[in-house]
Amino acid sequence: MSVVTGSPVRLDWSGRKAETWSWLPVDEIEPDTLQQVRDIGSLDVAVRVAVMPDAHKGYGMPIGCMLATDGAVVPYAVGVDIGCGMIAARTTVDVTRITPERVREALAGIYKRVPVGQPTRRDQKQGSFETRQDSVALRDWWNDGGQDDLVLRATRERADRQVGTLGGGNHFVELQADSEGALWLMLHTGSRSFGKAVCDRWHAEALARCTSDGIRLPNRELAYLDVASTSGVSYLRDMRYAMRYAEESRARIYERTLEALGETFGAIDATEMLETHHNFAALESRDGRDLLVHRKGAVRTTDASGEGALVTIPGSMQTGSYIGRGKPSALALDTCSHGAGRKLGRNAVRKANVGVDIQAEMLAQGICLVCPEGADTLDESGRAYKNIEDVMTRQRDLVDPVVKLRPLGVVKG
Repeated sequence: MSVVTGSPVRLDWSGRKAETWSWLPVDEIEPDTLQQVRDIGSLDVAVRVAVMPDAHKGYGMPIGCMLATDGAVVPYAVGVDIGCGMIAARTTVDVTRITPERVREALAGIYKRVPVGQPTRRDQKQGSFETRQDSVALRDWWNDGGQDDLVLRATRERADRQVGTLGGGNHFVELQADSEGALWLMLHTGSRSFGKAVCDRWHAEALARCTSDGIRLPNRELAYLDVASTSGVSYLRDMRYAMRYAEESRARIYERTLEALGETFGAIDATEMLETHHNFAALESRDGRDLLVHRKGAVRTTDASGEGALVTIPGSMQTGSYIGRGKPSALALDTCSHGAGRKLGRNAVRKANVGVDIQAEMLAQGICLVCPEGADTLDESGRAYKNIEDVMTRQRDLVDPVVKLRPLGVVKG
């Protein structure tokens, strides 16, 4: 095992096109993930790659990576959950007055108001799943020419019902406490079926165009579009609307969560709230040239003026999370990790922990878990994730910890 330090290493290999830096030691990068790093760094349009300390295998490009390209956009370097991100808010509630019973009551109120999981046609659940929600982002997308048949077919019904819903997997609403005794809420979700439809549609287009143009790709999942082409412009437009959809969805969940907390704890306000995207691409000026910077499971650490921005870096539902202050970084193009990052796949976690009652285990730790009856949340336990303290140490030149949070309870899909 490598010594945990905050020093990035430069990666080189035959066929490398992009300057590549890693904040995760090579001997700790899983073979499949390392191959994906080499693939993205071998793209003929790649300029810079940064591997975050939470990096793990994804589709095409690892989750926990930054890829900067010249004149091209890679749909799978943003991913299927476009605009996925976090809201973290410090509330006026004093945790010293909160009992475990009131935490459970608050979580039950959140669960009642925020639809979770993946409903089927035969088993529609409450709230947004039952009726169309008139999403502002979807309506604006339609009016702005977002009428591609392939995207519409996948989103016409589902997306307008999913806005304001949590989904499953690693998405959550969590209650946390800081060292000063303040209650925080943190939520994580993205663009649901809309973002996936956009990614699938334009990846297929990118693959067809690369094939017809005779472009040799290191991996078919890294097909790209010229940003100036009609298809490239269309993808970026749809991506931005998917980001807006994710923001709208998080805003609705946030409002309902505050309602639930107010019902349990009385008058409540948020004294600080921040929102962090971690699946997106943006045109940025770097060293006198305009590059398209893809961040997949990664966060921009600076604001438009170049100053360090506050970012949210969750651990797991059994470990601490952080609010950090980003630092400018020429090597990482102002990027840090979006969380602890998985160290074990979902099936591997289940096989290695047969018979574990994760709800009982968390309850013994003083953490309440609320989820659908029969839901398998073991694959989201602390066992599945890297050590958040190691991750923060390894990226200490990218982000400074500002607030450490400990979990009190979590709603999962």
